[in-house]
Amino acid sequence: MKQSVIFWVVGMMSTALLGLIGFQWYWIDSVIRANEERFKKDVIEALHTVSDKLERQEALYAFNQSSWVYNQPFGPPRSLQLRQLDAKNQQNMVFKDTVRSDQMGFNIIFDFQVASSNGYMELVAESQIHEYPPTSQKNPQKEMDLLEERMKKATKKSEMVVQVLENVLSPERSITARFNPAQLDSLLSNEFTERGIDIAFDYGVISPMRQRFELINDQQSKTTLEQSELKASLFPNDLVGDQNWLVVNFPNKQQFLLRKIWLTMASSGLLVLVIVGSFGYSIHTILRQKKLSEMKNDFINNMTHELKTPIATISLACEALSDKEIKQMEGMRERYLKMIGEENSRLGEQVERVLQMAAIDRKDIELKEEPLEMSELVERAVDKTSLQVESRHGSIKIIDNSTNTAIYGDRTHLVNILTNLLDNANKYSEESPDITLRIFNRNKKVNVSVQDRGIGMTKEAMSHIFQKFYRVPTGNVHNVKGFGLGLAYVKNMVELHSGNIHVTSEPGNGSKFTITLPLRNGEA
Repeated sequence: MKQSVIFWVVGMMSTALLGLIGFQWYWIDSVIRANEERFKKDVIEALHTVSDKLERQEALYAFNQSSWVYNQPFGPPRSLQLRQLDAKNQQNMVFKDTVRSDQMGFNIIFDFQVASSNGYMELVAESQIHEYPPTSQKNPQKEMDLLEERMKKATKKSEMVVQVLENVLSPERSITARFNPAQLDSLLSNEFTERGIDIAFDYGVISPMRQRFELINDQQSKTTLEQSELKASLFPNDLVGDQNWLVVNFPNKQQFLLRKIWLTMASSGLLVLVIVGSFGYSIHTILRQKKLSEMKNDFINNMTHELKTPIATISLACEALSDKEIKQMEGMRERYLKMIGEENSRLGEQVERVLQMAAIDRKDIELKEEPLEMSELVERAVDKTSLQVESRHGSIKIIDNSTNTAIYGDRTHLVNILTNLLDNANKYSEESPDITLRIFNRNKKVNVSVQDRGIGMTKEAMSHIFQKFYRVPTGNVHNVKGFGLGLAYVKNMVELHSGNIHVTSEPGNGSKFTITLPLRNGEA
């Protein structure tokens, strides 16, 4: 896939992902706002209900205090009229209650007048009788006696109504004297609970005219209550006196609202994370596949070159042996036969290396484990690579500080591991290779380190060297051959022997590979 195509694919996927996240954020924000509005509406409704209940309770209490005995002769009031006259500093309220008796031929009219001037209230009650022709008149004297008795009761009734109205309308009463604070707390709790609001709250009664709290349950919440929008008028139907507000505040409102929608938010967040993870994995896979494709192309080119060289050498040697003149030359036949044998072995090793990696990938490899001495394996690997190192005027130095090198393992693969590391140390040394091989014990394990003073590696290179087909960039060194399979083979084989491999390196200061394998029976 071309670089430009990958760029456009990543750009479009990123745009789509950002758009999806934006829509999710907008939707969650809309849900939160809707829940806040619903919460505010429920709280305000609860406050109005509490205020209404307190007002009804006050009226009932006032009537009970007046011991109003309601007699049924005239039945309930038939009509109630209210008239209010405003002046500059005076307000007059007139209540008129009319009771009509068709059988007795009269109306009884009760007038209640409330005069308020500069905070002073005066209430006057009057009752009047208006006669009209009765529907029946059997005994006038008896009817007049009954009328006089009922007028006395009506007068008493008007006096009681005056007392009730004085209690209800008196502007001199304190707001806290009109209800029980404990009952207010209970009413608020009940109303909030009925609406599903089961969290702690602060409340108070504030007088805007006096600019102070008449009642507050927690002095520390004074500032938040003053700024709260959750309030309702207390005793809103008062005819006289200052207006008071019942205010509440919920310290844990945000947590409560989030708790209402946590499942929705969690589900949305999980889906976004899944999408982001899938997007990241897709981009990683695309880039990795592109890199693998490039490494495989390099591998094919290197493998073709590595295989063609011995094949070409064998072909030339065979042609030379078929020449009659060469056959007659002394020693030439043996020379070409040896060359064919060496190149054939080289060709077999290259093919075997590729086949081994394929077997490791399929996990179709069996180790022929046996008791071994790591020191002996090190000497054998050094013998196999010493000629190549010496041909470049280099040297391999062995430092054995071990006390025990007894292990279990596959002889062939362990020698190949050490040979690969020594071969890399030789190939990635620009001048005469200087290789140091150390053997030592630590934590009931045997360690073998191969250190060179070659070109070294960057941290980026070290994070990829154990991947298949990866080859460390060599800068100006172009004679390094290989398939990029050696270190991948080393790592897999070490892990199959229950060991691990560690690398340290700095550009220009060489590299150090350390293999750690368990000792036989965990011996020290």
